[in-house]
Amino acid sequence: MFRRLIEDGYLNIHKLLLKEQQRLGLKSEEVILLSALSSLIEKKKNTVSITALSKTINDSVSNTGDLFTDLIKRGYITTELELKADGKEKEVFTLEPLFDKIKSIFEAEMSQQRESKNESDIVYIIQAIEKAFGRALSAFDLEMIKEWFTESFTKPQIENAIQVTLNHHKKTVSYIDRVLRSDDLKPSELDDKKKAAIDKLIRGIK
Repeated sequence: MFRRLIEDGYLNIHKLLLKEQQRLGLKSEEVILLSALSSLIEKKKNTVSITALSKTINDSVSNTGDLFTDLIKRGYITTELELKADGKEKEVFTLEPLFDKIKSIFEAEMSQQRESKNESDIVYIIQAIEKAFGRALSAFDLEMIKEWFTESFTKPQIENAIQVTLNHHKKTVSYIDRVLRSDDLKPSELDDKKKAAIDKLIRGIK
């Protein structure tokens, strides 16, 4: 996916390498070399000679070769032999390992953002329920609320379930949980028929 985004010009790998250099564990000269290889990827080329690469990055052939080999060993580049039309083999490279590392960084950031948002939403829902019920929630109630977010219920869904619960003059988290797990329960769309269905569904909860 990253390769396609780079080839199509939607992702600036050069800026990403500079921005994420520290988290990728790269030295400046390694960033320069990977940036040069990325330029080849952008041109849909997957072959390179160390001599040509050394000229591109303005370094010696020996040091360029050492950098290239080290980046392979450390899992930033992979190479393999590819059969040409004339039956001869050629060595090609890919930066997929590098792209995977960048992807992992993005995914970790997104996970942290989701966790931070979830924590904020959990606090909001707890406070909303305590205000609606006029009492502090038990440890069991708090665990049930956390479980909602673990199961990917959204804050609006939970708010709707709280409103349905209040509409039915109930003040228990277990009631909210039952409403939340029922189908198509939206307070704004509740007519008498739907209210009767809800009553039947959650009858017995006190």
